[in-house]
Parts: sequence; structure tokens; C-alpha cells
Amino acid sequence: MSPKGHRRAHVVPITAPSFPTLPRPRVYKTIAYTFVGVVVLVVIGVLWLSSARADITIHAKQEIVVLDHVVEVAKAPEQGQLSGRVVQGVFEKIQEFEVNALATSTAKNMDVEKIAVNQNVPNVVAKGSVRVINNYARSQTLVKTTRLLTADKKLYRIDKTIVIPAGEEVTVPAYADQPGTAFVIGPAKFTIPGLWIDLQKLIYAVSDQPFIAVPTKDVPATVKVTSSEKSGKLVTAGHVAEAEKVLTDAVLEQAKKALAVEVSEAKFGEVSYVVKVLDKKTNVSAGQHADTFLASVKLDVTAVYYPKEDMRALIRSKIKEKIPEGRELLPLDPTSLVFSIETTDAKSETAAIHVKGDGTYRLTAASPTLAKSLVAGKSKSEATALLRAVPGVNDVNIKVRPGWWGKVPRLKDHVEIKVE
Repeated sequence: MSPKGHRRAHVVPITAPSFPTLPRPRVYKTIAYTFVGVVVLVVIGVLWLSSARADITIHAKQEIVVLDHVVEVAKAPEQGQLSGRVVQGVFEKIQEFEVNALATSTAKNMDVEKIAVNQNVPNVVAKGSVRVINNYARSQTLVKTTRLLTADKKLYRIDKTIVIPAGEEVTVPAYADQPGTAFVIGPAKFTIPGLWIDLQKLIYAVSDQPFIAVPTKDVPATVKVTSSEKSGKLVTAGHVAEAEKVLTDAVLEQAKKALAVEVSEAKFGEVSYVVKVLDKKTNVSAGQHADTFLASVKLDVTAVYYPKEDMRALIRSKIKEKIPEGRELLPLDPTSLVFSIETTDAKSETAAIHVKGDGTYRLTAASPTLAKSLVAGKSKSEATALLRAVPGVNDVNIKVRPGWWGKVPRLKDHVEIKVE
């Protein structure tokens, strides 16, 4: 037995337990507020990223594409051909014209026509001057009264003897060989029938101004003057030309109506014509006198009918083939298109129509050169410079929301590109 008061061996003394002191309530509040603040900032950042947007407006240049294409038309079209009809006919008309009823607006020289229209003045003579040109290797002498002949067989004579050196020209007065206003003509070229036929090509005369009518008493005695008056009114070149035009228009209108009857299909709403003049006749010539005269015109007319909308669709498709990728064709201006018939075959009812014209095109937002990745995340100035460098871009306008943020969003679906 151990003495009282001694500890047993291997016995651990027991003492009172110790615990950490609890933090104060203020620390908890600080941690909570910090956490809430971080969460709020994250939420704000996410909301901003989802709300930031950029609207980019691109003003595109209008560029021109030229079309020069031949469209084939056939009654039984094959691949690449346009459905159509080709009809042909010969049309003729004879009509009587009154000289008084015809205007002479088609005359080439109105001053001359004003003198001559509806007048019969036998006691005047046409007077003028001509340049006699010598392209021969030797000088040439022409005596007074040497004859000068126009292409329509009007005869004139020079008023004095002249010598034309080789390679030079001499101006000399000239008069009509016969009286009358029929010889009052405009500028013309004259042959000299008294010369050897081959020499006439080298030595000839030219008038630069119209001849004028002067009284017969003021002309040399070499001009033959007759007092016999011609019946009827003077027929001028203007009368004949206008009668032929009136008759040609009438025959063409007749042909259009007759050919249209052969084409019953309503879809062929467009037509082009090929007109060939087979014959033109009058029973008088310019310079003769008559109250009335007959004129006839004979035309060969071929009409090519085709669908208007199909032709335009084909033209648009051909123009689109010439436009680069990422461009759109703008509406065509019909007045910019010119149609001309190249060939026709009425038997097989085929034709070739030559189409020339201009189309305009511009960039679209779908163009690879306007990809959103090109400007995503860039500053406004960088994005503007990059887009202005794209071919076909005229100007760029970028609006970013919120306005104080100067960059294009990185999210592509927050970038809107519009082309005007």
C-alpha cells in the first residue's frame, strides 16, 4: 500500500478544457457584404455584356456591269434558247400625193427649198461659185462655158476661162445651163463631162455654198434662157423624200398588223422588227413640174416575237453571272437595254437578238468581306478603317450601345451589319 498523497504511476492529470474565442458579429457582416458586392459586380458585368450592341451601317457604292449578249429565240426552243415566234412578209403600197399638201421639212437645205417650193419661176437662173480642183500631175485649162454636171444630171457652166495648176484649185463663177428654180441647189460635187473619163476622177468641181436665183437679165448670154412656162408645180427633193417617208410608215404599220395576226399566243408580248426596203418608186423626179405624183414602196418585214418577262429574267441571270460573290443586282432600267436583230430565219422560226446594256450592283451584308469577325472587339476607329478599306464600300457609320463604350462587342450575335 502506497503512502497517502503520492500519485500513481502513468496517470495523466485532468485539467479544465480550453475553446477558441468566438469572432465578433462585425466580422460576419463584413464577409457577407463583400460577398454580396462581388456577386452584384458579376451580375452587372454579365448584364452589360449581354446588353452591349453595335449597329453598323455601310453605304455601298453602285458599280456598273456591262452586258453584251446574244439571245437565241426559237419556236421550239432548246436548252439556253428563249421561246418565240418569227414571221415574215412582203408588203407594198402605191399612193398619190399632192405637191401642195406635202411639207418640205425633210429637205436637206431649207433655204433652197423656201425659194423653190410651189413656185414656177422660168425667168430666173441659178448662180453660184465652184472650186475646180486639179489632182492631176499637169495643169489643166478650162475655157469659158465649160460644162459642170451634178450627180442628178443638172448642167451648169463656168463663166470664164481658167488655168488650174497641178495639185491646186481655182474658184470661178458658175451658172445653170437652163433657167428655173429647179437648178437652185445646195452644196454639191460636179464632174466635168468634157474631160477624158479617167481624168474626170482627178479634176472636178465642188460648191461650198448654195446657188441663188437671179433674174435672167443679170446672167451672161452663154446661159440659155427660154420663155416657155412649165405646167404644174415644181417637185423638189423634199417633196419626194417626204412622200416616201409617209408611204414607208404606212406600209410598216400595215405589215405590223398583218404579222401580228399570225401570232395568237398572248405570252409573246414583245416584238422587234427587221425592215428591208425592196423598192421605192415615183413617177416624177425632183426638178419636174406636176400637181400630183404617184409613189410606191415595197418592204420586206420580219417580226420576232418573244415573252417580255422571260427575256428580262434571262438578261438578269446573264448579268448576275458577271457579278462578284457577295454582291446584289439592283433593279434594271429598261431604257438602258438596246435590242437589235442579228439574224432571222422565218422558215425554221429562229432568230438571234443582240442585247446590250448596263446593270448596277452593290455589296450585301452576306459578303465574306463584311464578316463580323473582321470588326468584333475592335475600337470604333479601327472597325471604321477596316470596313472602309473593303472594295465597294463608300462610307461607314458605327453606333455602339452603351454610348460611352467605344468598342464593338466581341459577341458576333450582338453586332448588326446593314448595307444601304
